[in-house]
Amino acid sequence: MRAPFTGTRSFDWDAGARRVLASPGGFLRVLGGPGTGKTALLASAAARRIADGADPESVLILTTSRKAADTLRADITRALTGDPDNAPLPRTVREPLVRTVHSYAYSVLRLQAKADELPAPRLLAGAEQDVVVRELLAGDLAVGAPGWPAALKPALIVPGFAEELRDLLLRAAERGLGPEDLIRLGERRKRDEWVAAGRFWSQYEEVTVLQGAGGNALGVASAPALDAAELVTSALLALEDDPELRSREQARVRHLFVDDAQHLDPLQTQLIRLLGHTAGEFVVAGDQDQSVFSFRGADPFLFADADPDGD
Repeated sequence: MRAPFTGTRSFDWDAGARRVLASPGGFLRVLGGPGTGKTALLASAAARRIADGADPESVLILTTSRKAADTLRADITRALTGDPDNAPLPRTVREPLVRTVHSYAYSVLRLQAKADELPAPRLLAGAEQDVVVRELLAGDLAVGAPGWPAALKPALIVPGFAEELRDLLLRAAERGLGPEDLIRLGERRKRDEWVAAGRFWSQYEEVTVLQGAGGNALGVASAPALDAAELVTSALLALEDDPELRSREQARVRHLFVDDAQHLDPLQTQLIRLLGHTAGEFVVAGDQDQSVFSFRGADPFLFADADPDGD
């Protein structure tokens, strides 16, 4: 039988890293470029908390991609057991230790749906969203597309326009905007295409809500259909509006670690701050010079705003 070992890789941790491993509590920000061991440090710290007796349910590591989540999960398991593939954690865990932000958002909505005895939400695939967008655009064209600027009307029949429109709505949602916000922003900036997109967004939301509210042949409500940005928005609203759900999650998550924090968008930052505000330990790691997802709404400067006591 192989003995467990501490640490995920052979790193000569500096004083700052050793402070993270020592679990001082409170908020810590870990800065470092590619290959400096930020991810390995978070994995080692999480594994050490569990090895020292923390309930695995109280440890949550959030990251921004499935690949990164898989790497962190394997590193933590290896640190605890010496076997990244087959060995179980020391205790049974109902909720995964490592999640993407979107996966955690989905888990929050699933918990709320279960408590309310409602169907869990369903994630809309990009292709499904494109179908809805194209059908709505076709409906607009059938009545002359009165809400669209004349210069854009020829583009409504182009398949690529539906993808670009969907992307605009997702990016706006990631910035915490809704349809009315986009309309007001377009009017203020004199961007008629943004105003039209905001009105279209209202239609899109009505259709996707109706898809979930329509129910099935037995009269049972269908699962609400949400896109990726709506998952985070809905989870944040659920935690803010449901005191019992919020208290339960804040009481559960005592050690919160966030990797690749430079990839967070504004709503994701709000979500982790809501959890981190009450956690006994809140550690974010990232590199402001490494952000490559600004086209998806990520803002590397939000990395500095992750502090739960910040403004």
